[in-house]
Amino acid sequence: MSKLIIVGHKNPDTDSIISAIAAQELFSKLGLEAQAKRAGEANNETKFILEKLGVAMPELASTLNDGETVMLVDHNEESQVFEDLDYSKISHIIDHHKMSIKTESPIFCRVEPIGSTSTLIAKIFFEKKIEISQTIAQLLMAGILSDTLNLTSPTTTADDKSLLAELNVVAKIDVENFVAEMFKAKSSLEGISVEDIIRIDYKTFEMGSNNVGVGTWETTMPASVNEKKAEIIQALLNEKVAAKLDYIFFTVVDILKQNCQLYLVGEKEIELAKQVFSGDLGDQEMLLPGVVSRKKQIVPQLTEALSK
Repeated sequence: MSKLIIVGHKNPDTDSIISAIAAQELFSKLGLEAQAKRAGEANNETKFILEKLGVAMPELASTLNDGETVMLVDHNEESQVFEDLDYSKISHIIDHHKMSIKTESPIFCRVEPIGSTSTLIAKIFFEKKIEISQTIAQLLMAGILSDTLNLTSPTTTADDKSLLAELNVVAKIDVENFVAEMFKAKSSLEGISVEDIIRIDYKTFEMGSNNVGVGTWETTMPASVNEKKAEIIQALLNEKVAAKLDYIFFTVVDILKQNCQLYLVGEKEIELAKQVFSGDLGDQEMLLPGVVSRKKQIVPQLTEALSK
């Protein structure tokens, strides 16, 4: 029997790492030899959750050994997979983003337009009537709450809400207190360099003929990030040059006020933002009321404009 390596995207967020850990339990109970791994350093929120629940951090993904196949969770874009992945080894994809990857043979693929991959893993547990441990139920709840910003993101669906409630029958957590602790950890800049701020939740996308980087920082304390704005913009410019990007953007998402500041590093980004969005333009930034989701409110709009 081949071994299934389960791994999320580069610059992993909480949903990416938690869905890998939960999928390990799910597919192990389905009779496969499975192991969760990660494609980068975890953020402070993820570290807090795993430490609080007593769960070990998955090891870093690396070159596969003979007899190993890969399940991609929470991503399927080529730019987001871990280094040196042999695409012929991909056997499974479980995701909630648009499809873009090409595989060399038919694979197991489950993709749904819901708020988090953790929601989808939970759904499979319940569909197959597989018992969920209390710890995995708690982890899946954390993944859902993180990716949907406590069910306030426009990506949130009825499935996210119903499965969160169903999971809590097993998890038995005080949701509001748990979320407050999670978001405090998410907002913390302790031990975080300026380079880390832009890379911890950063993805690149093909938009028409353009390569575009979009980073985000979700926080309950945006002022602490804005104090470093000049340094962040310089770091973004460095990344734009190093990665040979056509555009680069960065959003500071205010979880409490439900808006974001879109950092604009140069004239190209300013002109594109003016074309695509209708927010108030400030000093190398644009305020976007009600915009909190990169997946639903930033990337599709930029892609549409750059694909014309």
